[in-house]
Order: sequence, then structure tokens, then C-alpha cells
Amino acid sequence: MDIVWIPEMAYRGISDKEIVGLANSNGRIVLTGDSDFLGMNLRRKIEYGLIYIAEPIRKDNLVRFSRNIVRALEYLKRKPLMAIVTSTTIELHPLVP
Repeated sequence: MDIVWIPEMAYRGISDKEIVGLANSNGRIVLTGDSDFLGMNLRRKIEYGLIYIAEPIRKDNLVRFSRNIVRALEYLKRKPLMAIVTSTTIELHPLVP
């Protein structure tokens, strides 16, 4: 699995809608800490899944956070969902209720 990090790409500065379009056209899951992606306008457009980072990642929670992100990816491989991830929890929600 590879990752596209928007700040290092030619896509820097594109809108949230453009990020969703880019993810959809490339069959990718969106991983973000931007709460705008929790809104229904963007959520309903996401095709492959969303992982929302719901707390700051720090040195003391990095390992637990990483494990939960990997677990969330495993869930999203089976079905496009929204996963709200912290260092201690993973909440799974439909992209469109």
C-alpha cells in the first residue's frame, strides 16, 4: 500500500472537494485530521473510506495510534466506512447514514 501526502505533491493547496475527487479517482482512502471531512457534504462523496484522526499524535501515543490506524484500514478494506481514530478507540460509521 502506498500513500500520497498532499503537502508534498503538486496538489498542495487544493480544496477538500478536490482531495475527495483525487482519492476517488485513484481508489484511495482519505486520512485526515481536518474536521471539515466529517460534514455530510464531503462524507457522502467519499467512495473508498475516511479515517479521521481525532486527537493529536504525540510521542507517548504514537505506537497505539499507529496500531489503531492499521486496524481501521483493515475494516475499510472490507467496506467503505468512516473511522474516527484515537490512540485508544476506533469508531466506525457509515459514510452516508
